[in-house]
Amino acid sequence: MKESPVNCATLLSSLPPEWPEDLLPVIVPQNSAGSVKVVVLDDDPTGTQTVRDIPVLTTWSESTLRRELQGAYPGFFLLTNSRSLTGGAAADLAREIGSNLRAAAAAVGVSPVVISRSDSTLRGHFPGEVDALATGLGQEDAPRLLIPFFLEGGRFTIDNVHYVQDGDRLIPAAQTPFAEDAVFGFHSSEMRQWVEENTAGRVSAEEVKVISLSDLRRGGPKRVAALLGGVPSRAI
Repeated sequence: MKESPVNCATLLSSLPPEWPEDLLPVIVPQNSAGSVKVVVLDDDPTGTQTVRDIPVLTTWSESTLRRELQGAYPGFFLLTNSRSLTGGAAADLAREIGSNLRAAAAAVGVSPVVISRSDSTLRGHFPGEVDALATGLGQEDAPRLLIPFFLEGGRFTIDNVHYVQDGDRLIPAAQTPFAEDAVFGFHSSEMRQWVEENTAGRVSAEEVKVISLSDLRRGGPKRVAALLGGVPSRAI
């Protein structure tokens, strides 16, 4: 079924209210405990430009990563610029970074929480880059969490459909010029079908697990934890 553009205000107003509890007072102390570091690999500098008060590295030798993992900040960005590479080169780079990060983390006793930040309009080397990163980290069996959202850029995923805001309308991403990219083009706005398309059928749409906005906003952390706890190895 082909999705249609919708009125932004109407769709957003139909959603359940946000979870009422502020979770930052719980999350921040955990990230500042010293044994956990958030490491974000950014495949394009536009994402890095939206952050502040956090280190951004453009090199990722084991010694550099070891030093940063021991630093005072709760996390850091690695600007890989891998979107400009071929799929194979991007995977090789991700595998190298994952391997270096794994060795550095083991040396200093820190557990990295790794995020591969790709384009908010679904243009990126998925799943090859993420799979290679998982291999480098020694976490091949880890589930892959796909979270396409960028509030400031008007990118929303609602009922599994990824939208791009255009004025007062939300346009299904596959119906925008972003989907016509010569390298990263796609045909599906529905995220389960998008995964099937990008994995060439290796992962079917029916196999993709979903955590909905209703789960997030009505069920809260316990509901999300229960759903994540039931996800099998290597699932998306």
